[in-house]
Amino acid sequence: MKTDDVLTQMPHNPAHVVPGELQEIRPESPREHYLESILNGSGMIAIIALDTDFVVRYHNPSARKLLGYEASELDGRRLSQVSVLGLDDVERFGAMHQGLDSDGEYHYSLGYQLHGKNRQIECAISALYDHRQELHGFILNARDITRRAKQQERITRKAAEEQCLGVLLRLSLEDRDVESFLQQSLESLLQSIPWLNLLPKGAVFLGESHRQQKTLRLVASYHLTDAVTQTCERISFGWCICGRAAARKELLYIPDTDDARHDVRYPGMEPHGHYAVPILSNRDILGVLTLYLPPGHGEKEGDKTFLRRVADVLSMGISKRRAEQTLAFQAQFDDLTALPNRSQMICHIDQALVRSRRHGHVGAVLFIDLDHFKNINDSLGHTVGDEVLRQVSSRLTNTLRKEDMVARWGGDEFVVLLTESGRQPRDVARQAQLVAEKIRDALSIAFVVGGYPLNVSTSIGVALFPDNNETTTEILQQADTAMYRAKAEGRNCVRFFLPVMQMLANERLVVEQDLRWALAQGELQLHYQPQVDASGCLVGAEVLLRCPDRKGGFHRVDLCIDVAETTGLILPVGEWVFREACQKLKAWTDSGVAGGLRHLCINISPKQFLQRDFVSLIQRIIDEAEVAPGCLVLEITENILIDAKTDAVETMDALKGIGIRIAMDDFGTGYSSLAYLTRLPLDILKIDRSFVTGISLDERNAAVVEALMAMARQLRLQVIAEGVENDDDLGFLILKGCEYFQGFYFSPPRPTSEFNAYLEQRSL
Repeated sequence: MKTDDVLTQMPHNPAHVVPGELQEIRPESPREHYLESILNGSGMIAIIALDTDFVVRYHNPSARKLLGYEASELDGRRLSQVSVLGLDDVERFGAMHQGLDSDGEYHYSLGYQLHGKNRQIECAISALYDHRQELHGFILNARDITRRAKQQERITRKAAEEQCLGVLLRLSLEDRDVESFLQQSLESLLQSIPWLNLLPKGAVFLGESHRQQKTLRLVASYHLTDAVTQTCERISFGWCICGRAAARKELLYIPDTDDARHDVRYPGMEPHGHYAVPILSNRDILGVLTLYLPPGHGEKEGDKTFLRRVADVLSMGISKRRAEQTLAFQAQFDDLTALPNRSQMICHIDQALVRSRRHGHVGAVLFIDLDHFKNINDSLGHTVGDEVLRQVSSRLTNTLRKEDMVARWGGDEFVVLLTESGRQPRDVARQAQLVAEKIRDALSIAFVVGGYPLNVSTSIGVALFPDNNETTTEILQQADTAMYRAKAEGRNCVRFFLPVMQMLANERLVVEQDLRWALAQGELQLHYQPQVDASGCLVGAEVLLRCPDRKGGFHRVDLCIDVAETTGLILPVGEWVFREACQKLKAWTDSGVAGGLRHLCINISPKQFLQRDFVSLIQRIIDEAEVAPGCLVLEITENILIDAKTDAVETMDALKGIGIRIAMDDFGTGYSSLAYLTRLPLDILKIDRSFVTGISLDERNAAVVEALMAMARQLRLQVIAEGVENDDDLGFLILKGCEYFQGFYFSPPRPTSEFNAYLEQRSL
């Protein structure tokens, strides 16, 4: 009997069926008995026969075993009432109807739990027709595919893991920095592995030495909160799960946040576990990969095996990049001093030379050689010599500006590149001289190695560029030649390749030395130039500094002031000038010869004015000299306004609070005066001599001076005209309303003794 015939004998109307009779088919012949044996004895396939209303009419023992139902629980039930089969779901039941109508069959699979275990079954429902092609019912075949599903899951997982490792391997070979590599690897890992996607959070740490302590620094993270990234930005070995994995060099697992090894706590922390995987290279710790696990994710050897393989790939990527960094460093830097090496310096000089020619800048190269350094290596050994070279490199780096560059040329030779120092060779030569002297001063301090002080001097050669069409090689040769000239001239000195530059450098050096000598020995001098009113009566005097040389003469005033400014000597020199002027004013006042001398005008440099304690210093000197503050006028230039900006007003207000008056010197020669003039607390405006000399013959200068005086009147400022040389200039200025004058027409600057006599004569 065929299956169709068996089902044909079954009643079609469930109302006429006795449930107990549906459990088995009574055999009527050996053929039927054989068919029953096949249906009931199939241990692999569950078979359920249904009528046209999807009511269960037959089920074999395998169906009961697979679904976990007793026979009485299946008999006479509609298919939608057997919940294990999943057809109580309206959408799936509708899909089944549609499949049967269109194809005569419907296939699906689903998972369920039986006796506490997860099972997976695969089902097929087919329509049954008799020989007249009339629908007799349906038959459902079900098969347990749990083992096959698990095997497929293992295969799928293995494929996903291998694919993920392949992606990580590709990333490890790409040209990207280590932090970018680790960030991309972490994201790829968490986005591609199904069992990690349940809680896609993680981080990668790199092992570092921080303040002489082994630490882990967070370099890559994925979906971590700010609280975590801030707390775990840098952690010590042995601290929390990640630090312990690093310290032990073994993979660690914690099930949840209540684990005693989890040190991090913060408000709102979600329950989670961890895998912390050390990233090793020959037992050296490179870092740690940490992954967040959902609660209930148990520890699995398969997980740990895969994560160890991930760590191996990350280790390869980190090691590759560190090796590349080492090679790149060795190609561009000196191993001993960590300074740029010869090849890198040549490259930078090439670039600087191109920029200088294009933009009109002038640069300088300094070639530095340590004097008698061979004696240190020969007598104390190369270990001591190497330490001295390291200390030399450190001092050179700390002496230079950030935009400058120093390289170890080889042995005990170093090269310094000063780029874009100015547009005029004279200015750049001056700057190079200052830098060279700073280097000499820095290296002249004893080096302490092994508890012993060692003194090292240095010879420095300087070459400027560009000059004509020289190459980088020629520039270096010029600096080297200048250095050997310094060696030949006694060592421990600076020499320029161009004679004219050397002459200028020598001149500035002599001025600096004489300035230091004069300051230390009390040889500085003050001259005083009278200031008079329109009738020629004395009203005040300007205090002028004179720097004597050691041959009995004087250096140029402008050069002397410039050297003082650039070397920092202007601060002690300026203090001396102010103190000396106050003491002289006190002496003249006490002796009764001051007469009509109402004030002294004292020039103040921008560096003095910008000192934090400038006002308190002025107050202290005034108190010590016991002079009236109203007899002192501080002359400032427009450069102070540019340098000090808004701070200038505050300082000037503080000075005026003492009682000191303030004059704007050389007015009209700068760029910012008009912008600041209306809000500066000034008392006096001094018109520069460049506008005054020959004013009676120069209409343009006359117009400028007339406008300046008109503006001064509106601002209620006194005006002093400098550089009055003749009657015509004086007459013009008086005609335009100028009140006070200064110039050779009345008197040249006089040394103290002559000015004493001048005052005494005026006081008679």
